[in-house]
Amino acid sequence: MRTLTVGQRVTQGVTSVSGWVSRFVNRSKSAAKDREEAKDRAMSAKLAPTVPERHEELIRFYRKYEDLVETLCDAAQYGPTPKLEARYGELRRWMSSNYAPVRRYVVAYLRFMPEDAQQGLLNDGRASDAFEALFAASNLEVFLRIDDGNMISRITRTREALNLYGEHLRQLLARR
Repeated sequence: MRTLTVGQRVTQGVTSVSGWVSRFVNRSKSAAKDREEAKDRAMSAKLAPTVPERHEELIRFYRKYEDLVETLCDAAQYGPTPKLEARYGELRRWMSSNYAPVRRYVVAYLRFMPEDAQQGLLNDGRASDAFEALFAASNLEVFLRIDDGNMISRITRTREALNLYGEHLRQLLARR
């Protein structure tokens, strides 16, 4: 066995202490990072709605969406009557304030078309998706005047997206 001098023993001791301190610092940083990531995950979980909440939100949205579709179809057939104008205005306000939370999920199921963006540009100066194109016009008269003939296609694609998203949520709920 090799005998160490006093100076070698001191050097070896300092090296092992500095290694221990270095490992301690690294572990402390790692633990702090883990705590921060866990906090971020918990915060994200609180911010994102649960699957049952998303399902309820979709049901509420779908009811208003069907009312909007019925109003648009009636207006296309009978013209923008005062009763239909009032109903469209009410539904437009509701959709404008309630579409964003549903949009973040339903767009994954929506087939996008360039005509939808163009319709939004004509209505309010910004590109839109098929849902937004259905309620972007300030009133029914404007909607009917600038309609590009794709209203039925938009209704079909948006309804399909809502149905696919709804099916996805039902499958998630069934797993619980």
